Amino acid sequence: MQEVETTSPVMVPVWIEIFPGIYEGRPTTQEEKNNLEIRIKLSGLPLSTNETHRFSTWKHLPEFEEPYHQVYDYASGRRKHPFLTLIGPPGTGKTHLAAAVAWSWLEHLRKSVSYYQVETLLDTLRNSYNHKERKADENAEVILNYVSKCSLTVLDDLGAESVTEWAWSKLDAIVDYRYINKLPLIVTSNVAPERLPPRIADRLFEGQVVVLKGESYRRREKNT
Repeated sequence: MQEVETTSPVMVPVWIEIFPGIYEGRPTTQEEKNNLEIRIKLSGLPLSTNETHRFSTWKHLPEFEEPYHQVYDYASGRRKHPFLTLIGPPGTGKTHLAAAVAWSWLEHLRKSVSYYQVETLLDTLRNSYNHKERKADENAEVILNYVSKCSLTVLDDLGAESVTEWAWSKLDAIVDYRYINKLPLIVTSNVAPERLPPRIADRLFEGQVVVLKGESYRRREKNT
């Protein structure tokens, strides 16, 4: 029997311009789809934000246009510093913009992301602490390692709750590692800089700081 040579078709990524300068490379093989699913699971991003917290779903109100463009430029790679801090009262879109960058990073750049609300991260680390041996267990070490070393880390709502000296030391270790190694970090906060530990504040405010002002989205919608 004559042997017939067969070749698999070459899978060419489908690149579509989502926004000016940002292209989406849609997964074209099962392996790429599986890799994306793994990155999403590891990221900790709430799946509900996949549809709601995007640049395309941003409400373009006049007072929020400048912050939008600043964060959009950061997501596009037009940044001089790896740190981005979003400051403003609740409901002004800080989490929306931070998550939009994270989804772009996952899908378009195909890189690892770690997203945590700070309170949730600290609770997870506390629960992973081995009180008998007085040290963090293996699970806590894995979490700290990933949050510190992945391609992009998002710490949402820094300073929202009272934080102990132990907790600040863990947050400081994460911020310091990413600062030294020039790894991208996005932090959102609604507290004044002077309420943060000086060392963390110095690191964050050396980077880009975007201030969001105006009435809460939720309050605005309730009143309309």
